[in-house]
Amino acid sequence: MEKLFKKSIARSLDAKGRLMLPPEYREGLAIGSEQGSCWIACSDGRLVAKLPQDWDAFVETLNSIRNPTRKIIQWRAKVVGSAEELVPDSQGRIRIPQHLIQAAGLGKEVMLLGMYNKFEIWDLETFNNIDTDDVSQDLVDRGVNLDI
Repeated sequence: MEKLFKKSIARSLDAKGRLMLPPEYREGLAIGSEQGSCWIACSDGRLVAKLPQDWDAFVETLNSIRNPTRKIIQWRAKVVGSAEELVPDSQGRIRIPQHLIQAAGLGKEVMLLGMYNKFEIWDLETFNNIDTDDVSQDLVDRGVNLDI
């Protein structure tokens, strides 16, 4: 897994919905995409940004599901159908479309989270209010044993 997006930082959206990406993120986008683009989609109350090749693989996987349930069809339509490919401007800002800002419940202050091969954008207040109580049993139930 490439470690292109490692930094996490609080940022502000400007009045036009633009988000200034840190230089490290712009470098990661340039490595991962000829035009430095990323795909942004909303899922579970946050925006997820993936490199084009990772987005293509994600969509291929979704489209290969045989006999999808109604829930899967609707979720796929919402996530894939509302996703946008974004290219940073000359100042390193991406303009997040209003429909994605609303879908993710983003306010002016956001948290940009580096997740190695992707990054996430959360509303800062929502992120700060995440309940991080013990999740060890959930991890064990999924076969994950972490020592942290």
